[in-house]
Amino acid sequence: MKILLVDDDHLITDSLEIILSKDQSFQVVGKCANGLEAIEFIRTHHVDIILMDIRMPEMNGIDACAKIKEINQSIKIIMLTTFRDFRHVHQALHAGASGYLLKSEEVEQQIQTIKTVFQGQAIISEEALQEFTTSNRVQLLTDRENSCMELIAHGYSNKEIASRLYIGEGTVRNVISIILEKLMLRDRTQIAIYYWQTVQDDTNK
Repeated sequence: MKILLVDDDHLITDSLEIILSKDQSFQVVGKCANGLEAIEFIRTHHVDIILMDIRMPEMNGIDACAKIKEINQSIKIIMLTTFRDFRHVHQALHAGASGYLLKSEEVEQQIQTIKTVFQGQAIISEEALQEFTTSNRVQLLTDRENSCMELIAHGYSNKEIASRLYIGEGTVRNVISIILEKLMLRDRTQIAIYYWQTVQDDTNK
Protein backbone atom coordinates (compact mmCIF):
# COMPACT_ATOMS: atom_id res chain seq x y z
CA MET A 1 0.00 0.00 0.00
CA LYS A 2 1.21 3.49 -0.90
CA ILE A 3 1.45 5.84 2.09
CA LEU A 4 1.75 9.62 2.32
CA LEU A 5 3.10 11.12 5.56
CA VAL A 6 1.90 14.61 6.50
CA ASP A 7 3.40 16.41 9.50
CA ASP A 8 5.25 19.70 9.91
CA ASP A 9 7.76 17.97 12.19
CA HIS A 10 10.34 16.41 9.88
CA LEU A 11 11.62 14.20 12.68
CA ILE A 12 8.18 12.58 12.85
CA THR A 13 7.90 11.92 9.12
CA ASP A 14 11.51 10.74 8.87
CA SER A 15 11.04 8.36 11.81
CA LEU A 16 7.76 7.03 10.40
CA GLU A 17 9.35 6.44 7.03
CA ILE A 18 12.13 4.37 8.63
CA ILE A 19 9.66 2.37 10.74
CA LEU A 20 7.23 1.69 7.90
CA SER A 21 9.98 0.76 5.44
CA LYS A 22 10.68 -2.31 7.58
CA ASP A 23 7.30 -3.76 6.56
CA GLN A 24 7.15 -4.87 2.95
CA SER A 25 3.40 -4.11 2.87
CA PHE A 26 4.15 -0.38 2.97
CA GLN A 27 5.65 2.01 0.47
CA VAL A 28 6.09 5.61 1.61
CA VAL A 29 5.52 7.60 -1.59
CA GLY A 30 5.83 11.09 -0.15
CA LYS A 31 6.19 13.41 2.84
CA CYS A 32 4.41 16.74 3.21
CA ALA A 33 4.65 19.47 5.84
CA ASN A 34 1.05 20.71 5.80
CA GLY A 35 -2.43 20.10 4.45
CA LEU A 36 -2.02 22.22 1.33
CA GLU A 37 1.05 20.26 0.27
CA ALA A 38 -0.86 17.02 0.83
CA ILE A 39 -3.74 18.17 -1.37
CA GLU A 40 -1.37 19.06 -4.20
CA PHE A 41 0.48 15.76 -3.79
CA ILE A 42 -2.60 13.54 -4.12
CA ARG A 43 -3.63 15.35 -7.32
CA THR A 44 -0.59 13.94 -9.13
CA HIS A 45 0.31 10.78 -7.19
CA HIS A 46 -1.49 7.56 -6.33
CA VAL A 47 -1.96 7.28 -2.56
CA ASP A 48 -3.82 4.58 -0.62
CA ILE A 49 -3.33 5.81 2.96
CA ILE A 50 -2.47 9.18 4.48
CA LEU A 51 -1.06 9.50 8.00
CA MET A 52 -1.77 13.11 8.91
CA ASP A 53 -1.15 15.35 11.88
CA ILE A 54 -3.88 17.77 12.98
CA ARG A 55 -2.05 20.96 13.96
CA MET A 56 0.02 22.21 11.03
CA PRO A 57 0.72 25.60 9.38
CA GLU A 58 -1.00 26.70 6.15
CA MET A 59 -3.81 24.14 6.50
CA ASN A 60 -4.56 21.86 9.43
CA GLY A 61 -5.09 18.14 9.10
CA ILE A 62 -8.85 18.12 9.60
CA ASP A 63 -9.52 20.73 6.90
CA ALA A 64 -7.12 18.91 4.60
CA CYS A 65 -8.85 15.61 5.32
CA ALA A 66 -12.24 17.01 4.28
CA LYS A 67 -10.82 18.49 1.07
CA ILE A 68 -8.92 15.33 0.13
CA LYS A 69 -12.04 13.20 0.61
CA GLU A 70 -13.88 15.58 -1.76
CA ILE A 71 -11.18 15.07 -4.37
CA ASN A 72 -10.70 11.32 -3.93
CA GLN A 73 -13.04 9.28 -1.73
CA SER A 74 -10.91 6.14 -2.10
CA ILE A 75 -7.98 7.58 -0.14
CA LYS A 76 -8.15 6.51 3.49
CA ILE A 77 -6.93 9.01 6.05
CA ILE A 78 -5.64 8.28 9.54
CA MET A 79 -5.17 11.22 11.88
CA LEU A 80 -1.91 10.72 13.79
CA THR A 81 -1.84 13.29 16.56
CA THR A 82 -1.28 14.13 20.21
CA PHE A 83 -4.88 15.35 20.64
CA ARG A 84 -7.12 12.84 22.40
CA ASP A 85 -10.09 15.06 23.24
CA PHE A 86 -13.71 14.50 22.29
CA ARG A 87 -13.97 17.44 19.89
CA HIS A 88 -10.95 16.53 17.76
CA VAL A 89 -12.14 12.93 17.40
CA HIS A 90 -15.54 14.20 16.27
CA GLN A 91 -14.04 16.69 13.85
CA ALA A 92 -11.86 13.98 12.33
CA LEU A 93 -14.80 11.62 11.82
CA HIS A 94 -16.90 14.44 10.41
CA ALA A 95 -14.13 15.29 7.93
CA GLY A 96 -14.05 11.70 6.70
CA ALA A 97 -11.10 10.18 8.55
CA SER A 98 -11.05 6.38 8.71
CA GLY A 99 -8.72 6.23 11.69
CA TYR A 100 -7.60 8.23 14.71
CA LEU A 101 -4.24 7.35 16.27
CA LEU A 102 -2.18 8.93 19.01
CA LYS A 103 1.52 9.46 18.46
CA SER A 104 2.08 7.87 21.87
CA GLU A 105 0.70 4.52 20.61
CA GLU A 106 3.09 1.60 20.32
CA VAL A 107 4.60 1.14 16.86
CA GLU A 108 2.97 -2.28 16.51
CA GLN A 109 -0.44 -0.73 17.17
CA GLN A 110 0.14 1.99 14.59
CA ILE A 111 1.15 -0.56 11.97
CA GLN A 112 -1.85 -2.77 12.71
CA THR A 113 -4.18 0.22 12.51
CA ILE A 114 -2.85 1.15 9.07
CA LYS A 115 -3.44 -2.37 7.80
CA THR A 116 -6.93 -2.54 9.33
CA VAL A 117 -7.97 0.81 7.84
CA PHE A 118 -6.63 -0.27 4.45
CA GLN A 119 -8.96 -3.27 4.64
CA GLY A 120 -11.92 -0.92 5.04
CA GLN A 121 -12.49 -0.73 8.79
CA ALA A 122 -12.60 2.43 10.88
CA ILE A 123 -10.32 2.54 13.93
CA ILE A 124 -10.09 4.95 16.85
CA SER A 125 -7.14 4.75 19.22
CA GLU A 126 -8.08 3.02 22.47
CA GLU A 127 -6.67 5.93 24.48
CA ALA A 128 -8.61 8.48 22.43
CA LEU A 129 -11.72 6.30 22.57
CA GLN A 130 -11.52 6.22 26.37
CA GLU A 131 -11.66 10.01 26.42
CA PHE A 132 -14.36 9.88 23.78
CA THR A 133 -16.56 7.58 25.85
CA THR A 134 -16.08 9.31 29.20
CA SER A 135 -17.14 12.74 27.93
CA ASN A 136 -20.57 14.24 28.47
CA ARG A 137 -21.63 13.53 24.89
CA VAL A 138 -24.91 11.69 25.76
CA GLN A 139 -26.12 14.80 27.55
CA LEU A 140 -25.97 16.59 24.20
CA LEU A 141 -28.99 14.62 22.99
CA THR A 142 -32.59 14.53 24.13
CA ASP A 143 -34.29 11.25 25.01
CA ARG A 144 -35.96 11.18 21.58
CA GLU A 145 -32.66 11.82 19.81
CA ASN A 146 -30.94 9.07 21.80
CA SER A 147 -33.80 6.66 20.97
CA CYS A 148 -33.56 7.56 17.30
CA MET A 149 -29.80 7.03 17.33
CA GLU A 150 -30.22 3.60 18.92
CA LEU A 151 -32.76 2.53 16.28
CA ILE A 152 -30.51 3.76 13.47
CA ALA A 153 -27.65 1.73 14.95
CA HIS A 154 -29.88 -1.35 14.84
CA GLY A 155 -30.63 -0.83 11.17
CA TYR A 156 -34.19 0.52 11.26
CA SER A 157 -35.44 2.67 8.37
CA ASN A 158 -36.97 6.12 8.86
CA LYS A 159 -40.44 4.62 8.39
CA GLU A 160 -39.78 1.96 11.04
CA ILE A 161 -38.31 4.54 13.43
CA ALA A 162 -41.36 6.75 12.96
CA SER A 163 -43.65 3.85 13.79
CA ARG A 164 -41.72 2.85 16.92
CA LEU A 165 -41.41 6.41 18.26
CA TYR A 166 -44.97 7.40 17.24
CA ILE A 167 -43.79 10.37 15.16
CA GLY A 168 -43.92 11.25 11.47
CA GLU A 169 -41.18 10.40 8.98
CA GLY A 170 -40.57 14.12 8.48
CA THR A 171 -39.93 14.46 12.20
CA VAL A 172 -37.52 11.52 12.05
CA ARG A 173 -35.57 13.26 9.28
CA ASN A 174 -35.43 16.42 11.36
CA VAL A 175 -34.24 14.50 14.43
CA ILE A 176 -31.50 12.82 12.39
CA SER A 177 -30.36 16.22 11.09
CA ILE A 178 -30.17 17.51 14.66
CA ILE A 179 -28.17 14.45 15.77
CA LEU A 180 -25.71 14.94 12.90
CA GLU A 181 -25.28 18.60 13.76
CA LYS A 182 -24.91 18.11 17.51
CA LEU A 183 -22.43 15.25 17.22
CA MET A 184 -20.60 16.69 14.19
CA LEU A 185 -21.19 13.55 12.14
CA ARG A 186 -21.75 13.20 8.39
CA ASP A 187 -24.35 10.49 7.84
CA ARG A 188 -26.39 7.58 9.24
CA THR A 189 -23.41 5.25 9.04
CA GLN A 190 -21.38 7.48 11.34
CA ILE A 191 -24.34 7.70 13.73
CA ALA A 192 -24.32 3.91 13.94
CA ILE A 193 -20.54 3.81 14.44
CA TYR A 194 -20.87 6.47 17.11
CA TYR A 195 -23.49 4.42 18.95
CA TRP A 196 -21.64 1.10 18.85
CA GLN A 197 -18.22 2.56 19.71
CA THR A 198 -19.35 4.89 22.47
CA VAL A 199 -22.81 4.62 23.97
CA GLN A 200 -22.94 0.84 23.78
CA ASP A 201 -19.42 0.61 25.24
CA ASP A 202 -20.62 2.56 28.25
CA THR A 203 -23.58 0.25 28.86
CA ASN A 204 -21.28 -2.78 28.75
CA LYS A 205 -19.00 -1.46 31.48
